[in-house]
Amino acid sequence: MPSRLSSLSFVRGDIAAFAVVFAILVALVGVAPRAFNVAQRQPSAEAQDGVVVRVVEEHETQTDRGMQRVRTLEVAVGGRVVNVEESTLAGEVALVSPKAGDGVLVQSLPGPTGAEVYYIVDHLRTRTLWLLTAVFVGLVLFVGRWYGVRSLLGLAVTYLLLMRFIIPAILSGYSPLLVSLIGGVGIMASTLVLAHGVDRKSGAAIGGTALALVLIVVLSQIAIVAAKLTGLVGDDSASTVFVLFGGAIDARGLLLGGILIGALGALDDVTMTQSSAVFELRDANSALQGRALYDRGMRIGRDHIASIVNTLVLAYAGASMPLLVILASQTEGVGTLLNREFLASEVVRTVVGSIGIVAAVPLTTALASMFASSQPTAPTPP
Repeated sequence: MPSRLSSLSFVRGDIAAFAVVFAILVALVGVAPRAFNVAQRQPSAEAQDGVVVRVVEEHETQTDRGMQRVRTLEVAVGGRVVNVEESTLAGEVALVSPKAGDGVLVQSLPGPTGAEVYYIVDHLRTRTLWLLTAVFVGLVLFVGRWYGVRSLLGLAVTYLLLMRFIIPAILSGYSPLLVSLIGGVGIMASTLVLAHGVDRKSGAAIGGTALALVLIVVLSQIAIVAAKLTGLVGDDSASTVFVLFGGAIDARGLLLGGILIGALGALDDVTMTQSSAVFELRDANSALQGRALYDRGMRIGRDHIASIVNTLVLAYAGASMPLLVILASQTEGVGTLLNREFLASEVVRTVVGSIGIVAAVPLTTALASMFASSQPTAPTPP
């Protein structure tokens, strides 16, 4: 009988979880986009998949800018074979230097005579990316089994909310910060509920994450205004967005939204782990209540903070490795460099996100202790 009741409770939890996620998707992906008005951009020439058939000719020639290597390739694209010429100056890094048999992306533009001129714009990496994705999905399913399926569903929901709600809303002119906050809460609630079901434990994690997100929003606003950051200097992507949309998209809001979304992944991990630890302590010792439960939970939380801070620094350092190399080669002192916006933005992004993640530990522990203390003690089996 207990086994049957446990299975029934598990199924009910799954149904409730999927119902919550469905409601979020309907609200943010099904209904909200009707209010969006994404400006249509002038279509550009679309790159096509191609395969290099052979290298027809390769030679070097002297130019005003130095020695230049010229290659003529035959590329099969769109059911026909076309000639593509590429050139590289001596000492210049060749971003694309394919050989026979390589897959490439080919773009065509009208030439001076009106005839189509073909260019190789990049390597074709689709097969490699699909293979890596298949290995990742297979490993998640093999190790996680049913929970792996749920985590992959959570990943799909995250993609939907990013691409069908957050990005279109920003392109429609809505506040990037407000959109990122609403979408972030939707992502957080969906992924936690899908992965862990609907119960007090996941409720404490959701509450702790939401409070931490609010803290990150407030601190980000204060830090960006106090540091006089524009969100444009040092970020080529943000500058491109500003130019493409004529300043219609708030660059500061985009920076704030990026800080929020960037911290969300680590927040989910920290809050759920902390909440789970508190409920496990309660299950192991039902005499633990309130303050005692919080104190023991924070002992675990402090260990978690010690490891997560180093993880965050390494994650940001890894993503900014080219920037670190550039900084190491500069003659200016660290104090001067920190005043440059391209570096100050990264410091604000790292520190504010880390503050929110660290603060999530006591916030989640407090909520989990309160929820776990009010949870009825399971009867001891005879």
